Amino acid sequence: MAGDAANQFNEVAEVYDNLMAVIPYGWWVEYVGLVWKWFGLRPRRVLDLACGTGSVTRELLDLGLDVEGADYSEPMLRIARRKLPEGVRLWHQDARRLEIPGPPFDACVCLFDSLNYVVQPGDLARVFRSVRRHLAPDGSLIFDLNAIRALEKGMFNQSGTGQDASLEYEWHSAWEPATKLCTVRMEFRVHGPGGTRFFEEVHVQRGYTQSEVRRALEESGFNVLAVFDAFTMKPPTAKSDRYHFVARATKP
Repeated sequence: MAGDAANQFNEVAEVYDNLMAVIPYGWWVEYVGLVWKWFGLRPRRVLDLACGTGSVTRELLDLGLDVEGADYSEPMLRIARRKLPEGVRLWHQDARRLEIPGPPFDACVCLFDSLNYVVQPGDLARVFRSVRRHLAPDGSLIFDLNAIRALEKGMFNQSGTGQDASLEYEWHSAWEPATKLCTVRMEFRVHGPGGTRFFEEVHVQRGYTQSEVRRALEESGFNVLAVFDAFTMKPPTAKSDRYHFVARATKP
């Protein structure tokens, strides 16, 4: 997301869509649309922050929206450029220091726990301020986060295959309560005509309390409209593994 770890979303880019083939991207974007409707928001120009390989971007485009994407990983963006229609603007940028030319956006979405990759607490507010500078007055921001509960109970301890058996993966995570950091060692095996290729990536996520996120938003020029238990319109509980935050830019 913001380049804090050296080995993230590099080699995995080429197998990412195979790995994520089971993810219902359309359903995730449908939920965003429901949230917009819930708060009477009607965005036309949208920034897909941490757009990765462009699957969410594509779903937003299918809604008839004017969408641009930004991501820190150039390998992921290379895949996105192959998938998306010609002319869709994709930016290789650090979320803490966005510099996207053109008119402001009506909305920003940042999905799939991308902001957990902001591992320095002070950087979260920098991301929010960066987004705020690119939003129109009353522009909205919707994002999700893995809850601390999910990280500490080992949500990333998993293994399996991708869409087919050509991709195998095994992940092991370690949670550090003092730093609220979850380090995930991801091992991949890609089987092909030329044999099997093995590679590893180490990803790091930080767990944030709801109050930490709320404070960072408010300090950065946002009003928090709601915090939802993921994919619902209900408040989180002690058993929530993921939150959706909904915020609106305050008027200058």
